[in-house]
Amino acid sequence: MRFIIILFCLTIFLACSPNSHTDWVFLPPIRGSWETVNTYGGSKEDIAHGISITSDGGFVVIGNTMSTDGNFLIKDKAGSDIFLMKFTASNTLEWTQVYGGSKDDRGYDVVQLLDEGFALVGYSKSNDGDLSGNEGQHDNWVIRTDSNGVLLWQKSFGFLGHDHAYSVISTSDGGLFFNGFLDVTASNGQGQEGKRNHLTKKHGEGDFWCHKLDSNGNLQWRRYFGGTSNDRSYDAIETNEGDFILTGSSESQDVNISNPKGGYDIWVVKIDATGTLLWETSVGGSGYDVGNAIIETQTGDFLIAGQTFSQDKDITNPLGSSDGILVWLSSEGVLMKAQNMGESKFDVLNDVTQRADGTILAVGNSSSIQNENNPFDNDVTLYYALSNGSLISTHLLKGDGLDQGEAITVNSRGSVIVVGSTESRSGQFPTSKGNKDLFVAIWN
Repeated sequence: MRFIIILFCLTIFLACSPNSHTDWVFLPPIRGSWETVNTYGGSKEDIAHGISITSDGGFVVIGNTMSTDGNFLIKDKAGSDIFLMKFTASNTLEWTQVYGGSKDDRGYDVVQLLDEGFALVGYSKSNDGDLSGNEGQHDNWVIRTDSNGVLLWQKSFGFLGHDHAYSVISTSDGGLFFNGFLDVTASNGQGQEGKRNHLTKKHGEGDFWCHKLDSNGNLQWRRYFGGTSNDRSYDAIETNEGDFILTGSSESQDVNISNPKGGYDIWVVKIDATGTLLWETSVGGSGYDVGNAIIETQTGDFLIAGQTFSQDKDITNPLGSSDGILVWLSSEGVLMKAQNMGESKFDVLNDVTQRADGTILAVGNSSSIQNENNPFDNDVTLYYALSNGSLISTHLLKGDGLDQGEAITVNSRGSVIVVGSTESRSGQFPTSKGNKDLFVAIWN
């Protein structure tokens, strides 16, 4: 009978809305640990930015490399190129591909498609090598490959200024959706193909910028959203209803921004399948606030992971100079809860995911726990929490240098995979290959 009562209470607790602040003290401790931590790279800078599970139970990792040795002997050009690494279900590196030209090329996100090939996004300054052209500084760059990472086609989208892409989605209609930001001032208002009044010169500096492509990479429409200051989107999802949600940071207080909080805000934009703005909302305070990742939760709400320097307005529980933050929005964009994560100094959340049991995993980095020998030490931090944000446990991946957790996913076996970069020479990371290495860590 006692067991039934406890089970009933636990069921009720897990069903609570994200507004609940209750801590369940009777939960058993989580004995999670880092099962494997591997580094890859060469003698120069190598960074992993994104990860995606593949249909064979493995995963792919995307980022950028400046190395031409070590794991990147395939690379024959100086400068930064995009890489794609394929790992098997047993976490063994299967193959590596590199894409780029002679200038600065950086990869941020990848998704596997129905034919088992991949779509990659990032940005490029090159106009040679694998690139067919360049319109200015950095352009959004989309790459389509086969199942072995062999380049099938690529397309650049941009104007005279710096235009970056950070996230890509395989859409429900078989096409692609990707987002980032556009230098609207440099584009002179261009970048809104498919919209009646496509030259909108009242915008300025950077704007949220999103593109919808068909399965062959043909542009169907693109839109930008923001104001007259600097606005950048870093992640997006397609909702279960077929709309799109974008998140990032906005400095603007005009045009599309209706309720700014001050400084830079976490800004969230919802558009329909044709790119029409449905709603937008700002979350934050008078400091710098940014949304780095967004998911749709099992209850149909939206959960954003990011960073806040604010200590007022929507930020009611500051912990240090910079905190990681989890923000829950209703399906209509109403703020339900904002929860700071971290300790007394510098913390940030870069990605978030939800397990099948409803629990939340968020990854970022923290310098709150300092290394006496290196005051600039920065550790990868994994937060494990209930669906309402109540923290179960925190797990550090520690070294003696600057270590950053960039992206997280969970495979079909329940293992958590974290990727990022490390400059450590000791600690939990293997021997450095030189400069900055990318890492792949498995947590169980």
